[in-house]
Amino acid sequence: MFIWILVSLIIFSVIVLAHEYGHFKTARMFGVKVYEFWLGIPPKAKKLWKDKKWTEYTLNWLPIWWFVRLKWENYNYFFVYNKDWKLYKQEELVKVLKSDTSVYDAKWNKISKEEREDALQKIKENSDEDNLINKSYIKQSIVILAWVIMNFLLAIIIYTILFTIWVKPIWINDKLDTSLDIKLFPTTQQALDNWLLIESPWVVLFPLTWSLAQTSWIKDWDILLKINDFKIDTATWVQDIISSNIWKEISLELKREENTIDLKMQVWENGKIWTYLVPNIDYNPKFNYKYDLWNSVIISVKEVYWESLLTFEALWSLFRKLIAPKTIEERDDAVNSMSWPVWIVWVVNDALKWWVSVIVILACLISINLWVFNLLPIPALDWWRFLFITVNAIIRKTIWKKWISPRIEWIIHLSFFVIFIFLSIIITYNDVLKLINK
Repeated sequence: MFIWILVSLIIFSVIVLAHEYGHFKTARMFGVKVYEFWLGIPPKAKKLWKDKKWTEYTLNWLPIWWFVRLKWENYNYFFVYNKDWKLYKQEELVKVLKSDTSVYDAKWNKISKEEREDALQKIKENSDEDNLINKSYIKQSIVILAWVIMNFLLAIIIYTILFTIWVKPIWINDKLDTSLDIKLFPTTQQALDNWLLIESPWVVLFPLTWSLAQTSWIKDWDILLKINDFKIDTATWVQDIISSNIWKEISLELKREENTIDLKMQVWENGKIWTYLVPNIDYNPKFNYKYDLWNSVIISVKEVYWESLLTFEALWSLFRKLIAPKTIEERDDAVNSMSWPVWIVWVVNDALKWWVSVIVILACLISINLWVFNLLPIPALDWWRFLFITVNAIIRKTIWKKWISPRIEWIIHLSFFVIFIFLSIIITYNDVLKLINK
C-alpha cells in the first residue's frame, strides 16, 4: 500500500509542480512578487526557507498539491465607517486613515493608530508595482495561462522519449465513440487496423446459464471452429447457419485450451442455442511504437492534442449523463466514474503490475487532464481568471471603467474554491468506498 501512495504522490507532485512553476517563473519574469511556493493543502506544517526575493517555501500537512501565492490573490479591502455608520469608499480610505478623524470597523470598534498604519500599508500593496493586478493585461494573461505551456511541454517531452525508445498502447477505448487517431488509447477498430489486435476467423462462446449451449457442455471461452464441417467466418454467419437448422442436429467443432472437442446438439424451435458470440481477437504481444527523434516529436504533439480533445469529449459525455441522462443507470455510471487522487492510487497499483511506461503515460494523461480542466470557464480556475482579465481590459479600454472590482473577483473565486473543496470531499469519500468494495 505504501508504494502505491508514494508513487501516486510523486506523479501528482511532478505534474502540479510543472503547472505551478509556469505561474512562478512568468511572475518572476514580469516582476510580480511571489509570497509563497508551497507543497500540500493547508494548514501549514513547516516553513522550509525564504529566498532573496522574499518568497517563502513551505510544507503543508496534506502533501498532494503545489500552490503559488502571488501578490494580488488576496486583495486588501477594508470596511471602515464614520461615527454616523456611513461606509467610506475605498478610494477615500488613504485620506481618512491619515487624518485624525475617528473611524470604526464593522463591529463598531474604534480603529487604533497601529491598525490604521497596518491598513495603510496593505492598501499601498494594492497599488505596488510588483502587484500582478497593476501589470499590463497581456502580462497578467501570460502569468495566468503559463500552465498551458508547462503542462503541454511536460506531456510532449515525456511522450517524445517514450516514442523514441518504444511504447505500447495501454488501454483500448471501448467507452467513448471517437474518430480521434490516438495511438496510446485506440478504439477497438483502430487497434484492429493497426494490428495491435488480431482478429481470427472464429468466434468465442459464452453460454447463458441453463441454456441449450451450456447443457450441451459448451463452456466459457470455447472457440467455435466449425459447424457441420463448415469453417466459421463471422458471428453473423454462425447465427444464420444455426437458425436455418431448426429441429435439426448440428455438429460443432470446438477448441478448448489446447484440445479439440466435437459436440452434437439439436437446435430448438426458436433457432437459437443461447450463447454470446464474441469475435476471436488476440492481443499482439510484439506490437509497439518506435520512431526516430523528429517523428517522435511530431507524433507526441499530435498525441497530446488528440488526448486533450478526447478529454473534452469525456467531460461533455459526463456532463450530459449527469444533467440529462437517458436512463437512471447512465447517471449512476457517470457518478461512479467521478474520481479523485484516492482512486488514482489504485490505478497506479494496477499499473505497477504491468510496466513502467504505463505509469509514465498515466502521468502524461493526468497532466493533460489538469490543463483541460483548468480551461473550463468555472470561477476559481485559471481560465476563468483569464476571462476576468480579458473582459475588464476590453471594458476599461472602451468605457474607461473597470467592470468587476478585485474584491468581487476575489469573493467569486473564494466561493467556488470552497465549493470545489466540498466536492473533493464527496468524491474522495466515493473513492474510498470503491476501494473498500473492490
